[in-house]
Amino acid sequence: MIQCNATVVKAAYPAPMKISDFNCPFCASSYEVAESHSATGSPGRVECTVCGKVLDSWQQPRLKAYRLVLPPEHKYPRIPAPPSPEFNRSM
Repeated sequence: MIQCNATVVKAAYPAPMKISDFNCPFCASSYEVAESHSATGSPGRVECTVCGKVLDSWQQPRLKAYRLVLPPEHKYPRIPAPPSPEFNRSM
């Protein structure tokens, strides 16, 4: 359903593809996943291009494509929070 200027218009066809974000649970690389709803694929699995571990596996006949968006070495490093200020009341 698409809403344009307070008018509701129904789409004539379902979305042919679902795009989503996915992170490798082992090395935190960021991927974009495209899953087709109109084309039939086959069961399969995909491995992380950075660490080589299995990202995902599926048994349904799906057509999926994974694209590496951001490897972990290009992400901002995690910075610890600074210590809270201590007020010294030595007056």
